[in-house]
Amino acid sequence: SSRAIIGHPEFCLLLPSTYSLQQYRGEEISIFWFIGRKRNLKRALTKQERQERRLKREAKEAERKKYTFMQRIQISRMKHMTSISEQFPGRLNPAKEAHLPDKPTTNIFIRSAYKTQYYSVSEALQMHREMQQPSIYNNPNAHIRLRMELNMTTEKKTKMVADSEELVPIPYPFKHNEKRTILAFAYEQHNRDAAVEAGAEIALGPDMIKKIIKGMFRIDDYDFCVAHTDMASSILPLRGILRSRFPNKINGGLGDNFQEIIGKFKNGVKLSIRGDPIMPIWGLCDTIIGRLKMNDDELKANIGAVIEALCKHRNPALGPFINRALLMVIPGDAHFALDVNPFLPIPTEQEIEKIEKRMKKKKKGPESAKIDNPEALSSSADA
Repeated sequence: SSRAIIGHPEFCLLLPSTYSLQQYRGEEISIFWFIGRKRNLKRALTKQERQERRLKREAKEAERKKYTFMQRIQISRMKHMTSISEQFPGRLNPAKEAHLPDKPTTNIFIRSAYKTQYYSVSEALQMHREMQQPSIYNNPNAHIRLRMELNMTTEKKTKMVADSEELVPIPYPFKHNEKRTILAFAYEQHNRDAAVEAGAEIALGPDMIKKIIKGMFRIDDYDFCVAHTDMASSILPLRGILRSRFPNKINGGLGDNFQEIIGKFKNGVKLSIRGDPIMPIWGLCDTIIGRLKMNDDELKANIGAVIEALCKHRNPALGPFINRALLMVIPGDAHFALDVNPFLPIPTEQEIEKIEKRMKKKKKGPESAKIDNPEALSSSADA
């Protein structure tokens, strides 16, 4: 056991039997007794304790990797000011626009004086192209950015849509200027050769699994991992090492056609869903969907593929997942709100009824369950 003297800047060591009020230079000092347990530091950790420590380390590392170093600095600076959803160009709040007129009377108007104007993809692209002509910004082949404000609520009030990051195949690939390194796994030699021909940096066989586990082969240098179905069972021991890069059917990294799989990872667009740390019910999704020189139909198809993949993360019967979608270019601050209704999934009446029934059941809570069960009430009263 140990003791600490509270209430005086000077601390003194007391004997174990000392537990009372003492006089120190005429002042009364309160002594508090803190009893601690002796730890057996030489005791070996059990398998369960080692697993719990490993899971805690992995959870801490995953929490740290959610944002880059600069993003964490930016969030810490803005924490007491505003949320990341409210940073430029901000988040749409329809309640603040309720008193504003719907449509402007002229083609030149102040945005803040009217409700948000929604444009089709072709109209928004035309306005961006006019601004990127040589006499203005002079970037006619700029990257097109799609910024989507999300509603992260789910059926449970305390649970939000989870943060995620995935690659979405698009019908019309474009040059994104990103170098993506891919590691492939295949059992047969001809499949490994096909993977390298398709664009993988290296293809490994089953004999390399143990070397990876022992740390004799570094896999940190590769951004993505893909595997042929004949290696599905052999790569299972690598699940804890590869983590989010582990190839499976969900992320599209496991299959028979390496040409198609690697093409998706080479040319697909990154779809990143991030929850707002200040306002958890809000979220953001920023992605690149093409270049300004692509024709409108190609860009529409890419936008449709991205929104379709995004909406799979939330039940459409809960309401619109996208609060507002803005079409922007990189670099630049100009933005135009898109009418994304043609791209959104439409829930059936049966799906809406199911969600409403579930929500009603959850709203009842334990108190209503007690009222519905009179036997429970009588037994609790007797007790």
